[in-house]
Amino acid sequence: MHRLARMRTTKRMVLACITWSGCLVASAACRSAPARTESPVPITRAATHEEELTLIRADSEIFAAIVRLQLAAGDDDYPRHIDRLRYDPRPYGTRTGYPEVFAGVQGIDPTLTFARAGESAMADLIDIRQQILKQSGLRGGPPVGYSQCAGVRVPVPPPPRGTARSKQVDVHAGCPRVLEYYVTVGLPIHGQPEGLWNARDTRGRRVALRGDVWTALVDEHSAGPLGWSWSQYAWLFKRRGNDGLELAATILIRVIE
Repeated sequence: MHRLARMRTTKRMVLACITWSGCLVASAACRSAPARTESPVPITRAATHEEELTLIRADSEIFAAIVRLQLAAGDDDYPRHIDRLRYDPRPYGTRTGYPEVFAGVQGIDPTLTFARAGESAMADLIDIRQQILKQSGLRGGPPVGYSQCAGVRVPVPPPPRGTARSKQVDVHAGCPRVLEYYVTVGLPIHGQPEGLWNARDTRGRRVALRGDVWTALVDEHSAGPLGWSWSQYAWLFKRRGNDGLELAATILIRVIE
């Protein structure tokens, strides 16, 4: 009964808050998030119900903004428009909705902003993400595994000694013939992480944002005829007045190919 009541509360919140053309949640909901300190530490206790709702509201607004910007992007700068795109509604693409491996960037832990949510609250958060994807016409789901599909920079191995005429192993034989993208979005983090302070963004600018700033990790996994690659970005949003969040910068954290 408790789970059912929570679901009904969340559904009402979604119906009241989601508007695809504008801000997904009221600005006041995001302003109620805890303020960042100079030296934040992870919140180890379990989140209260009100804190879980605040997390869900903040996540819904940021996730919807990322999806909307990805769809409206062009082909010149990052973020770029991607045709064959699949989002994983689970934060970080993990079973728990929390990162299993951190990016190695100071201040990127989501529990620095919000106490750890329970399983039912995380299920509600994922359900709202699924609704956002459905409204946008995007596919959602877990990653697709490809056997014998190496990274794009993996060289073709030489034939074994004494078998010069043997057929070389094609390390990309199992890769998809058409380039596909799989994207995960992390939980919202209030502020610009310390490890990214004054870092250069994807346009070469130094980024040092103050005010009501939010950060989310966006991982883009691609697989195509030439192999797979994985790029991780930090998307930084800033709230300007009552106009909702605007994308202020995107910072490339790492690339693995």
